[in-house]
Amino acid sequence: MCRPRRRRSPGRPRSNHAIGRGGAVTVVDDVKARTDIVDLIQSRVPLQKAGRNFKANCPFHNEKTPSFIVFPERGTWHCFGACGTGGDVFSFIQRADNLTFSEALSRLAERAGVAIPDTRGQDETQRKQNDVLYSVLQSATDYFHRILTFSPAGEQALRYLHERGITDETIKDFQLGMAPKGWEVLKNHLSDLGHTEGQMLQGGLIVERDGDSEGSYDRFRERLMFPIRDGKGRVIGFGARALDDSQPKYLNSPQTPLFDKSGALFAIDRAEQAIRTEGEVVLVEGYMDALQAHQGGFSNVVAIMGTALTERQVSLVRNMARRYALALDPDTAGEEATRRSLEGAFDIFRREVIRVSNSAVPMGVRRELPKLRIITLPTDRDPDDVIRDDPDDWRKRVEEATPILEYLIQREAAQPEAATPEGRLEAVNRIFPLITALDNPFEQQQAFSNLASALKIEERTLEAAVGRPERRQQRPRRQDGAYRQTSGQSAEASSIGAEALKEDRGEVVEKHLLALILTHDNEIFDAWQRLDLPEVPAHFFWDPQYRDMWHLLNTADPVTRAEILVSPDADDIRAAIPTSLDRRGQGKALSDLVRRMWERQLKRDELEAAEAVASLAEEDGAEADALRAITDEMKAQFTDRIQQLRAVQHGTWNRNTRNV
Repeated sequence: MCRPRRRRSPGRPRSNHAIGRGGAVTVVDDVKARTDIVDLIQSRVPLQKAGRNFKANCPFHNEKTPSFIVFPERGTWHCFGACGTGGDVFSFIQRADNLTFSEALSRLAERAGVAIPDTRGQDETQRKQNDVLYSVLQSATDYFHRILTFSPAGEQALRYLHERGITDETIKDFQLGMAPKGWEVLKNHLSDLGHTEGQMLQGGLIVERDGDSEGSYDRFRERLMFPIRDGKGRVIGFGARALDDSQPKYLNSPQTPLFDKSGALFAIDRAEQAIRTEGEVVLVEGYMDALQAHQGGFSNVVAIMGTALTERQVSLVRNMARRYALALDPDTAGEEATRRSLEGAFDIFRREVIRVSNSAVPMGVRRELPKLRIITLPTDRDPDDVIRDDPDDWRKRVEEATPILEYLIQREAAQPEAATPEGRLEAVNRIFPLITALDNPFEQQQAFSNLASALKIEERTLEAAVGRPERRQQRPRRQDGAYRQTSGQSAEASSIGAEALKEDRGEVVEKHLLALILTHDNEIFDAWQRLDLPEVPAHFFWDPQYRDMWHLLNTADPVTRAEILVSPDADDIRAAIPTSLDRRGQGKALSDLVRRMWERQLKRDELEAAEAVASLAEEDGAEADALRAITDEMKAQFTDRIQQLRAVQHGTWNRNTRNV
């Protein structure tokens, strides 16, 4: 989380607590106080006592000599090796499990037994209603599962599953079921359990009769039932497959307060850990595909429950993985429908690449952009078939999946019409807009060349037909005339930095830096670039809520970021700055605040390094090599940081600040 990045539109904190210094501080502090950092980290990596502290091989990079130190008295950790970073219990669990701050807070709060107030605007009544719906849907799930596994009414569905290679263990794990014959069987059963028709209707389990007829009837009848769960494992809806010629073949729950098919992924609750571990999610179309994958040990697979991948589905796994592989069943949809689906997926990931490209990453960490690849399947073979017959073939196909734009180009070139001049032109007209949508000019050129090669035409012929893809226009910079400075504003800019420098509490300088960003946004980006200021990684923010806001401002999508800028928390933080500043005032205030962030972080790192060395020095002589290694690593880190800080104090930074 470095410099604020220019964006075309701003965004919102995706959090279940206030980010400002209001009531949520108590919750964060309470969770932190109740979480023993040694116990937490010990549950993930073996720790060894080292004086008053603890050491281990860093869990975030490979090493032979321990350079990862835990400081129980401070409640912090630090890697003095390749990572060169550290933090508290929140930052550890965020990094270990690839979580947002909000997710880390929720997980640690649950671990510590701390209740988090709901500040999402959902009142107690709505929460209770949702809890009732979860209960109704789980009762239906239990009933369907018993019918499938213990009743003669489930024999046909059970036989079908066995014929498709689904084992009894998988049936039990996913709680597959059977909706029995009859118009009011489920309704009567749930009524006997105390659930009302209104609750069943809200949960999408029954349908009101049309016309003048009164009453309702079961939505699902004589169908194989697939419970759809959210990330926490709660049933939110159903997919239902007909076992005869009834139409539609698949029937899903309608949109309800809990379920929206476009925002759900089948098996996400069981796949999350594997997705996070592998850094990749495999997306298949159908329930059977996902079931067979999990049964075969491919646990990072989820089903999109149709042919069209949606942006909301991608957002469910956005924080879990950067690599995506999509397997569409051959011939399940027409050629045009499949093309639209793939082009839609391309557009979603183009926006994801832009979002991540505009985000910041810690120093020394390589940015990994989202990548969508397409898994090629044999004709008339679903993922279900491939996995069941030859798991190694499936594994190879996932590994060799084709980047989506390359796949689309190959797909167009393989069409019979591409053999004719008219067909080639149609293919070019479909693919060329996708190429021009790329932000990276090198990728544009490569795709342009690939398109010409695939269609067996010269690049100059292609260029004559549609032109060369043009680079996207950059947002125009503001004219110098828009920045007029007054002596009063210059004095106030100095006072902002001075006030922060006088304060011992770290939260003040953090709050003032955030206030500048929230007040001036893109102008601060310009100043940061113009003054060539060093990056400010997220772990420089010691307050976990301010760290979360800094992270979101640097990584969130435009809508999320816009909601940050208009939130009450942002208004509270803006109040730390008494007036708006002109161009020079912004540069002066920004320079002082960034310098302060670096100075105090360097002091903290030096203190932790001294403690680490002292801890290791208390060990026996066998630790001498480890002590020398970690000391050399720390020297290199501090030399680099001191050089950057000197540049801040004596280099182009100050000269630029004087001359703005």
